[in-house]
Amino acid sequence: MWGPTYCLELSQLAHFYALLTSDSHLHLTRIARAMVHHPDCVAGKGQFDTELMQLTEGELLSKSGAEGLQCIGRMGEGLGLAIKVADGTKRAKHAAAIHLLRQLGWITPGIAERLAEQFTVTGPYTRLDVSGELTWA
Repeated sequence: MWGPTYCLELSQLAHFYALLTSDSHLHLTRIARAMVHHPDCVAGKGQFDTELMQLTEGELLSKSGAEGLQCIGRMGEGLGLAIKVADGTKRAKHAAAIHLLRQLGWITPGIAERLAEQFTVTGPYTRLDVSGELTWA
């Protein structure tokens, strides 16, 4: 049986994370706050989601998904970001997430550097091409 995210487009996932972090729906706010206050329960120690939420001190909510999916929301602002890497790799989604978060000003250069050291490993023949669009819901 397929999970519900297979039925959603990236724009719908980004919109959901915007709602999840907007403080406009009590039941979603409770879920979001539980996630950012207990990031180890979301992904586990040393994982991208946990590290991002800890480094941003709960400002960002992050949850990885299967097959190269990464969703991030900014707490209290109702802004959401959804990334899908076509080949399903973690290294590409982490690199794309770090790059976009820095461009958006959601993380500092110092946090970007710490995350990159831990989650982006590129070899001399690695080529990262980004294609997609940024939409505001």
